[in-house]
Amino acid sequence: MKKVLKPLVMIFLIMNLSGCGMMMMQQQQQEQNDFSEQQEPTSSDSDLSSDAGSEQNSSESFSDERRIVSLIPSNTEILHAMDMNDEIVGITTVDTYPEALAENPDVEKIDAFEFDIEQLLALEPTHILSHESSRAMHESVLEQFETETGAEVFYVRETETVDGIPETIMDIGKFIGETDKAEETAEDLEKDIDLITENMSGEETYDVFIQISRSPEFYTTGDNTFLNDVVEKVNLENTFGDLEGFTSVSMENVIERNPDYIISVSGVDTDGLNEEVAQFPGIENMTIESEDRQCAVDPDLVTRPGPRITEGMMAISECLTR
Repeated sequence: MKKVLKPLVMIFLIMNLSGCGMMMMQQQQQEQNDFSEQQEPTSSDSDLSSDAGSEQNSSESFSDERRIVSLIPSNTEILHAMDMNDEIVGITTVDTYPEALAENPDVEKIDAFEFDIEQLLALEPTHILSHESSRAMHESVLEQFETETGAEVFYVRETETVDGIPETIMDIGKFIGETDKAEETAEDLEKDIDLITENMSGEETYDVFIQISRSPEFYTTGDNTFLNDVVEKVNLENTFGDLEGFTSVSMENVIERNPDYIISVSGVDTDGLNEEVAQFPGIENMTIESEDRQCAVDPDLVTRPGPRITEGMMAISECLTR
């Protein structure tokens, strides 16, 4: 078994926009250069770096209207849970929820991997929500954007636990000035998490293999990841919980450990998972050969640290008790 660095499992983490490599660092530098070129002063119009522009270095740089841009899907889902849809003017191209935003043509879709600074400027945001995992990609550009336009930028801290989500909600609420809404959302989520956890605590514990992808080896998660914590939260044991972080394992490794269930978060549906498992070499006589031991879970529900985590926990629970 070989360890795989977190940034290389983008097939799993793309919804969190983490990992980018040298190509993205080069893209970031180009964007910073592009930004600077756009701010060159002209004789006919004061630019953002002029004396007049320097006075805009606050939330008053635009209108009193709050205009929020979310650069990671989990942030968008938290804002939605706080009933902030009407103030969101931009989300990422990989946002899928809520559909009211993802399918709204008036809400700009931003490719966070190929940052278009002109697109961001046109939105005139007052608040930009990024994430710690994408700081290397965006920090230089957003720092200059913040200085020159007065927009506020916040990098949400990465959480590796389900119990850390309410704190993330509170952080976002404080940033956008909606602490009451954030507190209500966080408290409701905490209650739901506690209820699910309590209900599952009396259930039988199973050993589960978490399949993130397979090409050609399996990618799974070990200890100290958000996904591992989700599994433990519903009273299950991770087959490869003795490993650290995201890792690749062979079919021989899976056969040797013979898990009670396979939980796929690769995006495949139940029928697709059934067909895939049937083709596993050496699947004969393994417990997960039975289709009732195969669970296909929407990855957005269990990999995005937001309010819908309870739906993901319930999806796992329902599969185990069907």
